[in-house]
Amino acid sequence: LSEGINAGQGLGIEIIATFQLVLCVLATTDRRRNDVSGSAPLAIGLSVALGHLLAIDYTGCGINPARSFGSALIANNFENHWIFWVGPIIGGASAALIYDFILAPRSSDLTDRMKVWTSGQVEEYDLEADDMNSRVEMKPK
Repeated sequence: LSEGINAGQGLGIEIIATFQLVLCVLATTDRRRNDVSGSAPLAIGLSVALGHLLAIDYTGCGINPARSFGSALIANNFENHWIFWVGPIIGGASAALIYDFILAPRSSDLTDRMKVWTSGQVEEYDLEADDMNSRVEMKPK
């Protein structure tokens, strides 16, 4: 962490940087969306660049726990290293939950969405099928 940045601030920065990256990956690679155009790798690369531009001065922009572990191992500096594990895990998980349950739900009924969590019945949500009725188009109301 940079001088003047405490553990809580560093954790928040890592959560936000990972959140925006995972949200970008999910939104650009979702096969159910038919409103995505352009290059997914370019969008993801720009998202990584944005995360680094915003976070590198404060935390070094870990985003990836494996990359952070390698750097800490070589430098033999594990002070506040937990931030680079907990931040990306919380950021990635929260981005996935927000995307799947709020931004692009596979079902409009909350009870149907919760079946995935409670009983693991995921066969209704086969993304490999060519059923165009299951696609989601994201547009403003």
